[in-house]
Amino acid sequence: MPVSSDHAALLGTLSPQSAAEKAVQSIGLGYDVCRDIRFSACKDRLLQLDHNHTRDLLFPAGVIVPDVPTSVKCHQGDRFRASSGFLSFQQMSEFFNEKLSLSGKIPSGLFNAMFDMRNSWKKDAASTKSLAFDGCFITLYNVELDTNNRTHLTLSQDVKRAVPTSWNPAALAEFIQKYGTHIVVGIKMGGMDVVHIKQLKTSDAGPNEMETLLQQLANERFSEDLNRSSNGKTVKISGKLQDDQYMPWEQHLALAASVRPNVTSHSNNEDVISISVRRGGIVGIGQHHNQWISTISESPNVISMSLVPITSLLPSDRGYGFLRHAVNLYITYKPPTEELHQFLQFQLPREWALGVGPRRRKGKSPALQFSFMGSKLYVNTAKVFACFWKAERVTTWESICNILPIFPALFKSWATMTLSMQMIHLTKPTLNQLGPKCFHMCALPQ
Repeated sequence: MPVSSDHAALLGTLSPQSAAEKAVQSIGLGYDVCRDIRFSACKDRLLQLDHNHTRDLLFPAGVIVPDVPTSVKCHQGDRFRASSGFLSFQQMSEFFNEKLSLSGKIPSGLFNAMFDMRNSWKKDAASTKSLAFDGCFITLYNVELDTNNRTHLTLSQDVKRAVPTSWNPAALAEFIQKYGTHIVVGIKMGGMDVVHIKQLKTSDAGPNEMETLLQQLANERFSEDLNRSSNGKTVKISGKLQDDQYMPWEQHLALAASVRPNVTSHSNNEDVISISVRRGGIVGIGQHHNQWISTISESPNVISMSLVPITSLLPSDRGYGFLRHAVNLYITYKPPTEELHQFLQFQLPREWALGVGPRRRKGKSPALQFSFMGSKLYVNTAKVFACFWKAERVTTWESICNILPIFPALFKSWATMTLSMQMIHLTKPTLNQLGPKCFHMCALPQ
């Protein structure tokens, strides 16, 4: 049953005017790349835009946003359908990163949300055999910083002062929680309707069978047959809905349909899973694809972003490498933000750059050479505590013998002999081999 536009506000959807304003306001904000692409994931402002030069910016459908900096542009979007084919975990992760203007193979929050990845990325990668998607992408407009201005991005002075210059886990965690990991420099507004397929390594299904399943699911979802059933079931044998199949139909809310992906298993072992995601527009239960498309202009939403790493705008001095290291650890392991402080406490700080000025070199150890062409015997001059402890003990024995002349002659003779043996053992140089041509030498001074 479709949801009328009267309930749009109750469902948390955006009007065309508020969507355009949010898109403009998000340019220059921080963003946590470990989270899904949503306006709610934006952080505090990192870039100060020039508000001395502004103008009214015209958007599609006649929407006008006043006082927009001239460095912010709006471009007309497009509509297309795309299919990826089946790729490995790493290939699909890199593909999604390219969509966000990111590099590397570490999966983003958008990737995890689209393919229902819930574990650590290395564990998910080890259990995943192949991934694919087929979807319809409608971009109404793209709001972004002018290309010329992107090459001269600078962080505000307040942000630079907030960057910890030492390994302080509390300060580093606070910075990431406040500003995120990246900067938003572009936003695509519109809607998308995508079918994702995840095949685990325990699945025996072949490539042809997987291609057939993806094509079947996509054709069913994007078919123009308005009379088809859209209750989430598929023709595939042994398919069962993982999330909400057994809930009473009247308890389904349109809000849940627009926020939570529809995850369906297509095998008895649940090792072939489809994830259907619909973003933007006014989403309703049992709503057909064409009905949903007609509502995108009424309530567009963010479907993609262009991001720039915060650390790429920091100079290489003043110990900014500590923040780079903390961000890399956070993106790699993705601990909960509320536990990031404790997580960073277990990481060892490192020296990320050479110190300023000449480095002090250790002086060479003294060496003995018994012939001109012979090898050298290097001597470690460090004191051996045990020998001096022996010396103190012998001195105590000698003092006792000197101050107690009343001892019988036999006892004094025995004490003198013991003292002599201790002194002979102590004053004899000891050679404790630590490695080739390296010894400890210690003797009691005369």
